[in-house]
Amino acid sequence: LFRICGGGGERRTQAGASPRPLLAVPHILADESSCYYHGYVLAEMSVFQTRAYFLEKHGYIVDNPAIGPALTEKYWVPGNSAMFLDLVEGLTGKPLSGEAWVSHLKEPVKETLKRERSHYDEAVKKGPAVSGEIDLDMRVRIVDGDEVITDSQQTGSFGASAEAFERYVRRRIGDSSL
Repeated sequence: LFRICGGGGERRTQAGASPRPLLAVPHILADESSCYYHGYVLAEMSVFQTRAYFLEKHGYIVDNPAIGPALTEKYWVPGNSAMFLDLVEGLTGKPLSGEAWVSHLKEPVKETLKRERSHYDEAVKKGPAVSGEIDLDMRVRIVDGDEVITDSQQTGSFGASAEAFERYVRRRIGDSSL
């Protein structure tokens, strides 16, 4: 990755020098357990490759009704019955590579922010993909430490809990617009 980013990759990626090499992550309990960290790198590569695939194919991901069924069919249904690398290639049509991730890392921050803002503005213009009450057929509790912020069993719906959480966040950040 360092070679691909063209030297200085660690400084650009981590915003400065680091006591550990790029992509080296210590285990929270013991450094000798870090042999599996390559799995995190492979997972991150697959996330970026999957996102790039969906963006190229559909132009957007959030609230896109094609995304869930594709992930379900290609990733979740096969689960452990398929090899990880086969899952990624089965969805994206390409072997797993770091190309999409490296491309993201090489993009200047200002361009990333501009692109992401554009995607956000387009999504806001479209409006919500779902209208009316959402029934998740489950209990949703949002908790901050010992404080239960909201509980859909008590509020009666996911929507009411979402509104309670929004009010909580606005109070926490000092936004009195609600």
